[in-house]
Amino acid sequence: MTAFTLTEPLHAPEGAWDELTAHPELLFGHGAPDLRAGQPYNATSQRGSGGAGTIVQVQPGRVEFSWGGPHWPQPGRFVAFVDNDLVLDARAVPDSDAPAAHDHWRYILSGASAYLNSRNPTPTADVTAVLFDADGVLQVPRPGWLSDFVRLGGPNFVVDSFAAERECLAGGADLRPLLQQLLDDAGTGTTVDEILTVWHEIVIDDGALALVDRVRRAGLTTGLATNQQSYRGTHMREVLDFDRHFDRTFYSYEVAHAKPAQQYFAHIVQVLDVPAHQVAFVDDAPANVVGARAVGLRAALHRSDTGAEGLADDLRSLGVPV
Repeated sequence: MTAFTLTEPLHAPEGAWDELTAHPELLFGHGAPDLRAGQPYNATSQRGSGGAGTIVQVQPGRVEFSWGGPHWPQPGRFVAFVDNDLVLDARAVPDSDAPAAHDHWRYILSGASAYLNSRNPTPTADVTAVLFDADGVLQVPRPGWLSDFVRLGGPNFVVDSFAAERECLAGGADLRPLLQQLLDDAGTGTTVDEILTVWHEIVIDDGALALVDRVRRAGLTTGLATNQQSYRGTHMREVLDFDRHFDRTFYSYEVAHAKPAQQYFAHIVQVLDVPAHQVAFVDDAPANVVGARAVGLRAALHRSDTGAEGLADDLRSLGVPV
């Protein structure tokens, strides 16, 4: 068995634990549990890697939890804590899975610390434009879609397909041939159309979209700021009729830059022709919040399971009247 320790510096550690408690997805990704002892979870990071376990013990500034992959003999023991740095201690990781586990937690910890070290600009004027992410904020994939990906494409398909999609988000590549190659290698007999069908099974949060409409009726400019490859973006536009809720839409494959790249947000500010600090942005991915703040936007991290009510709280925190 393998053990390792990862450390990331914090610029303001005094507020880090409160932020981690409010946003446990910083540590666990999608499917993050509340930081309460006894909470089970099955979480997935933004790039498709993840694991399952239970929150074992929570103390001020410290959480102990089990975490393991599907083939581990038993979940390993992990402790994350805030000192002057953000630290993760990992114990009892199977040797064969240690490189992947180390890579996963390095990715998670780096993203968490980057978010914790970022800050919104000091407000000097009212918000005039509001940007909304789509996935995790206004919509979610159908429950069970990741399991369907594994069934259709094999055990590595989730991570591999996410990696293929990232190549296409800025419009520089076509997803179809990349998926075809993955499916050919897997030999499952699944077609690209079957995969895209699952990818397009989206559950819209009507309450969240109603909130977008309310913001728009209040006289603020509304924008859709979403990372999408061309097939899914076209489905959202033509089948789900997403664009009717927004004054402007910024699908990454059309912008030619994808979140969290600062060029993506700089492009939006230029198109809107308003000062960056008058633009509010809500996203469920910490890296995207960091990228937006780096360009001068006011950005809030949304916890997906809070729905429209949580989205309203996020907007109020940014000075958006709702």
